[in-house]
Amino acid sequence: MKYFRLFLCSTSVVIHTACAGLVANISSSSHKEVVDITTMRLLPLLLCLTLIFSSHSHAETGTVLYDQYEVNGHPGFLSAWAVHGPLDKVLLIVPGFDTKNDSMPIDELYDDFAMVTLFMGLYGWDVIYFDYLDGAMDLTANADNLARFIEYLDTQAEPNYHLAILGGSMGGIVARTAFAHENSSMGVDTYVSIDSPHWGVYLSNWVGDLAGLAIDYEAAHQMHHGDPAYAEHYGRLRNIESSPYFKNQVNGPMNTCAIALSDGSEGFWEVSWHDQLTHNKYYPVSSYFKQSGLKSTYMPYHSTVYLDNYTTEKKMRFGYATYKYRSQNSSYFDKTIANPADEHAAPRYAIIQALRFILQNRPQVK
Repeated sequence: MKYFRLFLCSTSVVIHTACAGLVANISSSSHKEVVDITTMRLLPLLLCLTLIFSSHSHAETGTVLYDQYEVNGHPGFLSAWAVHGPLDKVLLIVPGFDTKNDSMPIDELYDDFAMVTLFMGLYGWDVIYFDYLDGAMDLTANADNLARFIEYLDTQAEPNYHLAILGGSMGGIVARTAFAHENSSMGVDTYVSIDSPHWGVYLSNWVGDLAGLAIDYEAAHQMHHGDPAYAEHYGRLRNIESSPYFKNQVNGPMNTCAIALSDGSEGFWEVSWHDQLTHNKYYPVSSYFKQSGLKSTYMPYHSTVYLDNYTTEKKMRFGYATYKYRSQNSSYFDKTIANPADEHAAPRYAIIQALRFILQNRPQVK
């Protein structure tokens, strides 16, 4: 069932011009550049001004809620849409792992992702926040939810509309799973993942058996590197993705980008004996999470950018070991973006990097 709430949202010429400059900055920056702090600070300021100083230079914005509580016998999905006009350019946000399942898409759309919604809306993009009724169930079931949602979106959008998917953490794996299980791009033009575990999650040694209690959910087991459920799910994905048809007809036509909240792309990294006892060899090149004052590795660089070969070279040193990836090639992603190691989340700079890639690769008419 759909629910509509209409409101006016537009900008003054001054703010529109300022944002146009920001778009030019985002679109033209080189892929190796990390967004400077001035740009990161300007984006929320400009978007706040956009909201406050609105005129009638843009069409009405409508909010649409579309939910389907059951899909093919499993829990379904929720969604909230910020629609600025005909659905001809759509950014679809797919979130990560969630055991509480207590958030509402409309709150995410106009709270955590308010800046994205407003910014993309200025340039004619409609933004949809897709969410799961059960954010911890089988990845394949939520991939099925995403695929069925896109089928519905196809019936509402303009012919040959442009579709970009932004998947955060598990959201990137849900989208990747959907591509594999549908053996289709489902009309997606651009696919960006932010700190997604394409080779799984690697927890530090100190987590130990606690992980079995804390992540005793189907999706968590499927993403936990070394778990039998991981081997089954990811093995199935890689089997499909290795086929010539998938490479040429599914992955090939899409613009793809993987953003890492870590960097193992250049040189060696060092791990002390002490750190290697409590963590693992990817400790310096991994995003992390904190619990009770302790820090654990989470998504190593090779996982988040989906390196084809994540084997390493190792050299022993007094008091520490050094490692280096043997290869930096990712045949799945057209572009990979490294960042200094950070806490696993969706930081503003990573969102800007994602929007930059999406705007740089605005697809032409299909």
